[in-house]
Amino acid sequence: MKTFNKIMIGLASSAALLFTACSDFEDINKDPNAVSEDNVQVAHLLNKSIIGAQMNPEIAERIFVLTWKRAARFDRGSGFTIGVDNDGYNSLYFGTSYGVGWLNNVNAAINLADKRIADGTAMSYENNVLQMARIWRAYLVSELADCFGPIPIINKFDGTVAPYQSVEEIYTFILSELKDAVSKIDVEEDMSAITATNNNSDQFYQGDMKKWKKYGNSLRLRLAMRLTVVNPTLARSEFEDAAKGDLITTLNDMAQVQEKGGWTDTDGVMSRTWNSQPLSATMNNIFLGLGGVDIQVASEIKSDVKIKSATNYMGLRLDKHLPTSTNDPSAGFFYDGLPDKIDPRALTLYNIPGYNDGVVYSDYIGEPATTARLADPATGEVVDKSKKPYMELTVKYTWNTWVAGKWDKKADLSTELTGESKNYPSIAKKFRMSENKRVWFGPWETYFLLAEAAEYGWSVPGTAKSNYEAGIAASFEYNGVSQFLSQYLESKDYNRVGTSVAFDHTTEAIAHEVTYIDGYTKETKTMTYTYPKNSVYKGGQFNNDHLTKIITQKYIAQNPWLPLEVWSDHRRLGLPFFENQAVEIDYNPTAHEVPLTRSTAKECKWEFYPKRMRYPSSLETNSKDSYDQAMQLLGGVNDTNNPLWWEMKK
Repeated sequence: MKTFNKIMIGLASSAALLFTACSDFEDINKDPNAVSEDNVQVAHLLNKSIIGAQMNPEIAERIFVLTWKRAARFDRGSGFTIGVDNDGYNSLYFGTSYGVGWLNNVNAAINLADKRIADGTAMSYENNVLQMARIWRAYLVSELADCFGPIPIINKFDGTVAPYQSVEEIYTFILSELKDAVSKIDVEEDMSAITATNNNSDQFYQGDMKKWKKYGNSLRLRLAMRLTVVNPTLARSEFEDAAKGDLITTLNDMAQVQEKGGWTDTDGVMSRTWNSQPLSATMNNIFLGLGGVDIQVASEIKSDVKIKSATNYMGLRLDKHLPTSTNDPSAGFFYDGLPDKIDPRALTLYNIPGYNDGVVYSDYIGEPATTARLADPATGEVVDKSKKPYMELTVKYTWNTWVAGKWDKKADLSTELTGESKNYPSIAKKFRMSENKRVWFGPWETYFLLAEAAEYGWSVPGTAKSNYEAGIAASFEYNGVSQFLSQYLESKDYNRVGTSVAFDHTTEAIAHEVTYIDGYTKETKTMTYTYPKNSVYKGGQFNNDHLTKIITQKYIAQNPWLPLEVWSDHRRLGLPFFENQAVEIDYNPTAHEVPLTRSTAKECKWEFYPKRMRYPSSLETNSKDSYDQAMQLLGGVNDTNNPLWWEMKK
């Protein structure tokens, strides 16, 4: 009897582990363990790959939350935000229990389908399953390559060692695969064999092949756009060709998979109670003032809330406790109220500190915020000998976040304020409870990709403006705030980084006078508010041009489901503006930290952002030849600051 890959063992018993732990990518080449392939359904192998990639809590916390969301600046935090990845996390992800295992499963599905088609034993519907698997493999390969760099792509399970391929070779392959796979889908084929009640093997689309074609075409748009810097000619030709096909343009078309809870692969990727996932300074500076829409405050707390100007008021200046060694334009302030204008999606994505509405507020946060004390810089104590607090702030019904990074002594002085997750707007309950659907591709992304392409003068459906506005509309619909769309699209109000919404409004914001309160003397003072200079994008000349608007809106819309895409956009374009984390003491590049110093803390440079995840140390230890091959293809050293082939490099 012919034998197949040990992938098959996992299909025989849900109680058994599919793979043993593996330290590197070499197990992509391991051969079978005596399970008959005759009894295996191709769709089951594909389904196992897709379900695995949903990420169980072990890998989701380490990669989705602590690596990707921080790289994307969705969440406040240090770690990978400042270039420090975790070798243990990378080893798990780069092994057969996770990333390689998912790729092994889909490769096995493709190999088996190819074999059956070649020998005439395939069921008619299995041709479509083969194309589904090829589309999914293209995504998986891009995920791993966009994180690490060169990887092996194809496993034939024939005992040979699959060679590592360059990122350029990988992208050439997956773009070609997507085009060919989509062209070979038969939308008339009966797919009921993989959608039966007890045999649902299509978690994305339940056998709807028209939607699989849309996903394949839309994914090709995404991956073609990735090449705008390194190979704009190829990017354009692939993009324009894909844009001729059907695309994901409605919420009904979304590529998404239902979460189900429990310690399983379908548990929510953001479900761990201890991951508070607070609002980042990047996201907050984008939200504040954007769109000209009044903040929507529940009637039950409206009389207790202090609404203050998001544009002309900064809050309490507390520079003895909050770091200013950053180019964050809001650094050093505590905002003692709620902003009058804020992007309407903000309050669907994050809770108001101190307000447990039972809807957005997550019980994982604990008791709602009330007050927080600051310590006396002279003594380090929060109270004096008579037990009188040095300073006590009302945190309830305020809206604050601060950069992470190295706070040095200021961390201890402000720990009751900045060290408690309840004091920050944190990710909404609906993303925490494993009752949502994890989004892999939304319609807003299609529209923003088309808008970017149109802005470059490429031949695509619609104009840059029409696609831009359609992308915002799709995001508003998803977040349940469509009632504010018309007002929002017309707004010329600037946010904290100098970007407005109205597409035709490209006047650059200029410095202006704002008020603040000296937190120590209680005096009301004024200062000149200067918008940040995003030097990595067009030399810092623009904060409000068309491309900045497009990527800013794409950034908001992708939150929180698609942080890897946001990180990739920033690595490619330098958009949106990413502030530096605090640099109260110099960073240490030998520990893989970005090379920030106190003297460069207010500058904006490419080297201040992580470019990739490092190959795990076990790859070099256990598979030196493969490691050397990967590094030769990558070029440079195995560091988080070493850019991939398609990234902007200066």
